[in-house]
Formats: sequence, C-alpha cells, structure tokens
Amino acid sequence: MCGIRKILLCGSLVVSALLPIRSAMAAGWELVFSDEFIGDQLDRNKWATRFLYSNETMDHFNDEKQRYGDNHVLSDGVLRLVAKKKEGSDLFESAMIRSHRTFYYGYYEARVFLPNANGVWPAFWLEADYDLDGKTWHPPEIDIFEFVINGVEDKANSLHSNVVGPFDPKLYTYVDRSFDLRFKNMYTSYDLNLDWHIAGFVWSPDKISLFWDGKLIYTRKYQWLRKDGQLGPPAHVDLNFAVGGAGWAGRHGIDDTAFPQAFKIDYVRVCQFTESDTGARQCGPGTVTPDPKQFGYTTTINDMAKPTFREVENVAGRRPAAGVAMLGRGEPVRIEVPIELPQDYPSNRLLHVSFFDETTKASLPYTRVKLDSVLKKRPDGTSVAELTLPSISRTGSYTLSARLLSEVPTDAAGKKDLLPAPVACSTAINQPERALSCRLVSLTVH
Repeated sequence: MCGIRKILLCGSLVVSALLPIRSAMAAGWELVFSDEFIGDQLDRNKWATRFLYSNETMDHFNDEKQRYGDNHVLSDGVLRLVAKKKEGSDLFESAMIRSHRTFYYGYYEARVFLPNANGVWPAFWLEADYDLDGKTWHPPEIDIFEFVINGVEDKANSLHSNVVGPFDPKLYTYVDRSFDLRFKNMYTSYDLNLDWHIAGFVWSPDKISLFWDGKLIYTRKYQWLRKDGQLGPPAHVDLNFAVGGAGWAGRHGIDDTAFPQAFKIDYVRVCQFTESDTGARQCGPGTVTPDPKQFGYTTTINDMAKPTFREVENVAGRRPAAGVAMLGRGEPVRIEVPIELPQDYPSNRLLHVSFFDETTKASLPYTRVKLDSVLKKRPDGTSVAELTLPSISRTGSYTLSARLLSEVPTDAAGKKDLLPAPVACSTAINQPERALSCRLVSLTVH
C-alpha cells in the first residue's frame, strides 16, 4: 500500500511501468549511405565522376595537372583512383568520385591507402551542393584531409585538414600534439602511405572533429555558412586524386617516373546521429567510430527537402508495367506525373518534360508549363501533374524525363536565368536518388 506521502511516487511508478522501456543506447549513429565497393563496376547511382560545376562536367581545378575521367578500377573490394601520365602531354589522366546523395551533418569515414610520389594530392572532402533553386555556393567547404607530397614543405608524414573560412586558434577546443595549427597539418613519425588508414570526421551544427585510425586529432567550432551568413546547401562527398598545381603539390616539380599511382579506397560510410531506436554505438560495421554519447548532436535537418517524382501510374489511360508503357504510333501522350512537394516549396517552378530516343540518343521537342497550372490533388492527397504531350510519330523505345526549373535573378536589371532545381527520384526506373532530372517512364511506341 502507498502512504499519503508516497502516492505521487507510486503513481509515477505505475505510469513508468506502462511506458515502453527504451534502451539507454538507442540514440546513436544510423548508417544512411555506404559503398563497400564490391564487384567490378562503380555504382553510378551512388557516384558521379566529375565535379558539380560546368553542368557537372568540370574535370580539374585551377592549375592542377590532372584531368578527371573514368580512370578508376574496382576489384577485390577496393576502388582505385588511378593517375597516369598522358602520352605526349604534361597532363595526367586521373579519377574522382562525387556522391549524388547530399547530407547535413553526420559522421563520415573512409578507409584509404595513400599514393607515393612527388606531386600527388588525394583528398577526402565535403563540398556544398545545389541550393533549393539550383544555385551553387562556395564557401562552405570542409577538407577532411588532403595528402600532399611536394618533397620539401609537405612530405609523406604530413596530412592537411581544414575548412574554408576564418581561422582563429581560439576556435579549437581540442588539439592533439601531432596537429600543428600554423599549417593545419597533422605530422607523424611514420609515412602515411605505407599502410591502410581510417579517416573519420564528425560534422555537427556547431563543431567538427577529425579522427585518424580512431584517434581524435582536433575539435573546433564551425558552422556551415554561405558568404551571406545563411546556412549553406547540403554537402556531397568527394574523393579525388589530384596531381600537381604550382601553388602546392607541384611546387617543386612532379616525379613523372613514379606514375602511375593509385589512391585506394576500401569503403566510404556516412552515419547521422539519431535519437530513435535505430541508433547504434558503431557506424555500420566500423570499429573506430567516435562515441555518440560524446560526439552526438541535436538537429532538425539531415538533408535539404527536395521535390520527389514518384512512379507514374497512368499513361494514355493505362498503367505501365514495371516502368514501361505501350503506346501506338501517333497516339497522344496523356500522362499523370505524381510529385511530392516539400512544405512551403516555391510555387513559381516550371515543369519541363521531354522525350529521349533510346535508339538515336536524340532529345525530342519538350513541353514546358507552369507547375501550379497543371498540378492537381488526388482524393488521397497526392499531387499529380496532368499533361498532354505531343504524339510520337516513329516507332521505337523512348524515355520520358522531367525536371523542375527555377527563375533566378542574375543582375539588378531583372535579368533571370532558368536553372534546374535539385529533385529526388523514386520512380520504377533505376537511377540516382538525387538528380537535376528524373526518368519517369519508358515508352515502347509500336
């Protein structure tokens, strides 16, 4: 029996007994992206092989000597980004990977084997992606590590790690004795390119921390901000193998005779902190993950909300089978395109829909309309763009694709550019989850 002084306590015990018991370790890291590089082909739905800029074709920065192409080799569970000298040129062929997925915050880890030659410049970093309107911003940028050998100032026992932004020693709340704040370099008593190493990095809303083989190297205050002080776009992950550059890696020349060289990557993993029961102590199968009790964080966002194109269920009054619709030659293409829009998404978007001829690789004339003029609500609450497109006069195989365009002011006079806004793709066609356009449905015209 409960005495009068114990009634409140007993009541609380009864209520507690009725509530579900939550594990003390429920909060922790949740694996949201990974590639263990199994097989012999790079997963193009996870990775691009050029930088984001110049319509996602940029193959180098500044005066670097490499040009990025598909110069990677995947075998035995390892991705090798290979750099080699181009015949009859002072340039190098090399490789990089850029994640299609984007993120805010989290724990980033890669197991790597670094190259060994004067002039090498492999890196593991986080770069700002497109904003809601399809614009790019720089800064922000986080360089998890850059490994440079130029034979004089930077040798095989040093590793650079920094952010693009103001530097103040007072921003660092922990610095291992191996890390020199003057150069933002870690220095070791051994060469870093003689064995495999695990680079880990925690990016939280107000600070960042670098780990090397599980050892904390530094923690500093940092915020992911644009030049105007606003939160930057979400980040994608880059791993690239640069060569040369007169200002740093190639300052004292490049040892051409030491190439080809490879930047080897065993895996890449991204975990985000969660308060839910999906949280774990480790990031996937990792063994050196920082303790989430110490390096966890609180945030309301893990990525930028993007419009999502969903599976098309109605083409000319018929339901596609496994993402393929059948049409008669010359038949009008009436289609319903399901779109899931984030809350408060800008209403001034243009919906651009086009056909792609799979045989000739040519794009057919497109349809472009104001999104809000064709958007309807189904009884179940789904938003659907109802369109009637031009008929296709030739038999063959086609793909119907869609994108959303934003009007972005470019000068004070009111001039505007049309930019593709980032979207998410969740249709019956296998493709990158984040893209500037989505393949909606395949069409067989007979």
